[in-house]
Amino acid sequence: MKKTITRLALIMAMVMSPLLFLNVAHAQTTGTLTFVFTTTSTGGYTPNNCLAAWIEDASGTFIKTKFKYCNSGNGNTHLATWVAKSGSNVVDATTGTTRTNGQLTLVWNGTDVSTALVADGTYKVWLEFAFASSLTTGKVTTSFSFTKGVNADHQTPANMTNFTGMTLDWVPTFVGVAENQEKANFTVSPNPVNNQSTINYSLNDYSDVSISLYDISGKLVKVILDENQNAGTYNLPLSMNGTIEPGIYFVKMYTGNTQHTERIIITK
Repeated sequence: MKKTITRLALIMAMVMSPLLFLNVAHAQTTGTLTFVFTTTSTGGYTPNNCLAAWIEDASGTFIKTKFKYCNSGNGNTHLATWVAKSGSNVVDATTGTTRTNGQLTLVWNGTDVSTALVADGTYKVWLEFAFASSLTTGKVTTSFSFTKGVNADHQTPANMTNFTGMTLDWVPTFVGVAENQEKANFTVSPNPVNNQSTINYSLNDYSDVSISLYDISGKLVKVILDENQNAGTYNLPLSMNGTIEPGIYFVKMYTGNTQHTERIIITK
C-alpha cells in the first residue's frame, strides 16, 4: 500500500512540477514603475531638445513608448533608435513637439501596447536625447535596467552629463495599499505631490491619530502628525518645500484600531 501511495505521489509531482514552474516563470505582478529624471543639453540648440523614452524587455523586444517629444519631421531622424525599435508606436505615450530641459516623471503600469500585463522579469527604460542638428553629435542614447516582480526595486542612478536627479522605482501593487476596507476615507491628492497636496481623511470617533512619511525601504522620513482628534473630516497640508528627495514614498496613518497606507510620488 505504501509503495502504491509513493508511486502516486511521484507521478503527481512529475505532472505538477512543470505546471508550477510555468506559473512561477510566467508570473505577472501588477505594479508601477516610476522613473524621475532631469535633462540637460550640452550645446547645440540648448535648451531645446528631442526626447524619446520607452520600455523594452531583457531580449530587446519593444514593450511601450512613454514619451516622444520632437517635431514631426525631425522625429524620424533625430530619434532614429526609437523609430527602429518601436516602429514609431506611440500608443499610451505622452507626445509633443521639441521640448525644453527640465524634470520628467515616467510612469509605467506594467502593460504593453495592447494593455496586456507583461510577465515578470528584467526590463529596461531607454532614453534617446537629441539637442543638435547633427545626427551623430549632440545626441545620447542610454538605458536603465530594473526587475519587475513581487519585490520592490529602488535605484538612484548616478548623474550623467545629460541626465541628473534620477530615481527609478518598481513597486508591486500590494505594497502601499490600505490595510483595511476604509481606503476611501484616506487619500493624498494631488498625487504626484505638489505644494497644494493634502492628506484627506475622516474619523468616526475620537482617536489618537499618527501620520508619518516613510521611504521605499520602510525608513521613517518624518512624523507629519501625532495628536488626538475628534470625529470629523480633515484636510492636512502636505508640502515638502523641496526638503525631500524626489521618489516614491508612503504616507501611513494609524488611528488606534485602523491603519492606512497611501503610496505617493514626490517630484521637484
